[in-house]
Amino acid sequence: MFYALEKELGYIDELDFKVNDEKEEWAFDEEHIDIAKLNLQSPLASGESMIISTPFHVKIPSGKISRLGHIEQSYQMTQWYPKPAVYDNEGWHAMPYLNMGEFFSEYGSFDVSITLPKNYVVGATGDLQTETEMTFLNELAEKAGNQSDTYDNSFPASSKELKTIRFTQEKVHDFAWFADKRWMVRKGESILPNSGRKVTSWAMFTPNSRTEWARAIEYINDGTYYYSLWNGDYPYNQVTAVDGTISAGGGMEYPNVTVIGSAGSDLGLETVIVHEVGH
Repeated sequence: MFYALEKELGYIDELDFKVNDEKEEWAFDEEHIDIAKLNLQSPLASGESMIISTPFHVKIPSGKISRLGHIEQSYQMTQWYPKPAVYDNEGWHAMPYLNMGEFFSEYGSFDVSITLPKNYVVGATGDLQTETEMTFLNELAEKAGNQSDTYDNSFPASSKELKTIRFTQEKVHDFAWFADKRWMVRKGESILPNSGRKVTSWAMFTPNSRTEWARAIEYINDGTYYYSLWNGDYPYNQVTAVDGTISAGGGMEYPNVTVIGSAGSDLGLETVIVHEVGH
């Protein structure tokens, strides 16, 4: 970002690619510094497979300039890991990071464990596998409807105790997660019109947004139900909308989860949530 201060910028480094646990020759693209090309020692034939691995280290940029970013201690973790380019009948699609654009990504399965201070609330792609975290979210959801009118929108101190929470999901093209210590939580469910299957709905929002987000579960459920009615049942088990510090307009969708910016009104929030859930 040519207009950003150095302290606002982020990066990914410490890459060290291996194929089947053997170091592989690779290099950055000459034009796009965020594209790397691996030169395989032997061709990968149709139907064969290999394991490609690398460590990586991320400096999270300011959320003022990027969809991946943070505003103080609120985090939006999107496009945060090295991703394979899509290969199809037209060849490789090695696309650079588009700060305000959409992404063409390969579908796959994700198994992600996140370690962070215990009092953070997390909304993410996939099914939560950690029972203690599910209990934590359910308790927050029960509390959200029974609090007084006194709310504090400042960040509490981070818990000195850490927790590790795990999410898994198959057949999605991306994995995103969002974390904030201030979030209030509401929970609901929608019943899909064709299969009758139940989908869990989560809304996570700051105290400042509590009035605007009072009907957020209704908006999430409407989006899930009606797009299922018109296009075919939603194929996953949960759908989440989070109140985020986003620099990319009204909202941005990711598998199972969407981040919503400042909507300005009940109607504005309903419009953006249903739009993003539809994606």
